[in-house]
Amino acid sequence: MKNDIILCGDVYAGLSFLKDDSISVAITSPPYWQQRDYNFDEQIGQENTPNEYIGRLIKIFNILKTKLKDDGVFFLNVGDKYLNKYGKSHLLQIPYRLAYHMVNDGWYLQDIIIWYKTNHMPSSVTDRFTNTYEPVFVFAKNKNNIYKNSQGTIFEIALQQTKWKHTAVYPEKLVLELLNKVNIKDDDIILDPFAGTGTTAAVVKSIRNNLFSKNIYSISIEKGEEFVNIIKERTQIEKIIKIKEIDYQWERVTDIDLNENIETKVLLNDKYGEVFIAENSTEFLSIIKGLYNKDFKSYHREDAVHFLGVKFFNLDCLYFIHNINDYGYVLRNMIIVSNDNNWYPVFMIVNDSTRVQYRFCLDRLRVEPKTVIDKNWSNQNFIGTKVINNLDKHANEGYIIDIIEKYSDNFPKLVMVNYNNNIFIEPVLHLYEDDFLMEGLLFFCPHCKSKINDFYDPIEDNYCPHCKQKLYDKLENFPIIKEPNDILELFEILDQNKNINFDVNTKIIKKPTNKTNSKFNTLPKINWGASPGARKLMMGEYFSKNRLYKVSQPLVAQYLTLLRIEKNMTINDVINYFPSNYKHTVGHWFRKDFGGSIPIPQDIIILKNILDDSIGLLNLLEKTALKYQTVKTSNKGKNPGDFISLKNEYKIKKYFEDFLFK
Repeated sequence: MKNDIILCGDVYAGLSFLKDDSISVAITSPPYWQQRDYNFDEQIGQENTPNEYIGRLIKIFNILKTKLKDDGVFFLNVGDKYLNKYGKSHLLQIPYRLAYHMVNDGWYLQDIIIWYKTNHMPSSVTDRFTNTYEPVFVFAKNKNNIYKNSQGTIFEIALQQTKWKHTAVYPEKLVLELLNKVNIKDDDIILDPFAGTGTTAAVVKSIRNNLFSKNIYSISIEKGEEFVNIIKERTQIEKIIKIKEIDYQWERVTDIDLNENIETKVLLNDKYGEVFIAENSTEFLSIIKGLYNKDFKSYHREDAVHFLGVKFFNLDCLYFIHNINDYGYVLRNMIIVSNDNNWYPVFMIVNDSTRVQYRFCLDRLRVEPKTVIDKNWSNQNFIGTKVINNLDKHANEGYIIDIIEKYSDNFPKLVMVNYNNNIFIEPVLHLYEDDFLMEGLLFFCPHCKSKINDFYDPIEDNYCPHCKQKLYDKLENFPIIKEPNDILELFEILDQNKNINFDVNTKIIKKPTNKTNSKFNTLPKINWGASPGARKLMMGEYFSKNRLYKVSQPLVAQYLTLLRIEKNMTINDVINYFPSNYKHTVGHWFRKDFGGSIPIPQDIIILKNILDDSIGLLNLLEKTALKYQTVKTSNKGKNPGDFISLKNEYKIKKYFEDFLFK
């Protein structure tokens, strides 16, 4: 073979077309499970369960194995998936479950490379670490292969922007680095069975065109004709062979449980959560088995967070961790700890409880932004900017029609909004000074008047850390709540301007449009991914109307319960003041578990007429403000990612302990 080839057709048929023992290197990234819809019939990645998805890939990669040379190497990049459950999404460990079953199917696992995306997308999640990496598995037929032997390799490679209309393109540098890890020679064939936009083929061509490189060739298998045309345009490959589809059957894989003979090690060191790094896989699996012991659950708080890692691990550690979901736990992250280009995993584990939210302090370890944005907003016209009211029973959109007051940098401070010809004056939170949304309220002990920094604990009794008096159990023991001065000043300005009259007919408001020249315009939203460009296209930059203060739901439920008891009312008595369709809604306001909710401002108005808001918390929950929604970097920094570089063992333990509330 002296030229590159595109096989246009299904991956199974394309692999069947190839000669046995003809491929030196295979590099690919199949469609991830339940991530994107490529609009094909019977497409891979849309199976009902992870085990069906894994079983199908096992079938495909089994035939790929027959096409590899005896010393050939297969680089496999697969992403993971969270499965939502009771508000706590469980990390499924799909890549490692797939690798485990591939080894059982006869593959030899040579290495697991961690691809850390140095320009990964920031995330707004606050109850786990941001996902920043993906694994690349190095498979072979046997241990005598062309891979340049190493263990625990880490590639730090940025995501690559591309003009090609595809949302899951891995960068050319990743392919180049992978090919640098094998001993390739002239006339070797490099295969990509899920070619997409042809990144692998493009890299092979660039290597061949280098004066001092090898004359290697590519075979790309791709079913989508649109992507085949992209590959052809990108690589100028002329030889395209259409492949007739072949029907094939596959079986879902079966989960495997831990060996009963493994010893049980139960960690009982800290009721708020265990932080433990095992030395080897035997010790780690013993600790995982210890999670299933009733003593472990009874000792630890229901809202505990555990960080369990293992220095010298094997594939069993990465596979069997996913079984914890069957025993009442949720896997939130697999965190990579990097040390001199080697790595080991640390798993974040919480209880699968519907009663309480686990205690996790992400803000303590935010990653400082590389650059601080100091923008003067005088050149930006906010008139006509969309406002989305997230607090109405039904989504309600409006548009800014006037700026009444500005911050010192000309960012809007007080605006006039037209909601369907109803005019409201709305306060605006500054884009980079909105910390009070999370922890702005000030709590003081009603007995000694000292400031209280501890959060309300829905599990154990609460006491003032200064005078040791009990808190929250009665209205007279409920803390005094004060607002920060800057918010009081903002709402004082609002009061001064609330009587402004405005005739909606005197100004024509042009509604903003989200249409751009983006390559994503013609794609369905499910395929837009999470890139800044896609997010901006999807929503544009707009203001959202939110509750001013984010008070914990269990605290609100406790307060409402105390007010209800003070009035000698049952929950049904409260329900009777609301429409009949509120029967379940009102009940949720008094729950402290995952089924609990906080009443929206218009419902709080009714509650204030029913209950005596003696502490004033309902007044605070009624307050709202606008927040600017944009893809720009926050000055507060990024949420910490699931890839960290720490060498000192004490620092590693301290790092994870800092996330725990005690």
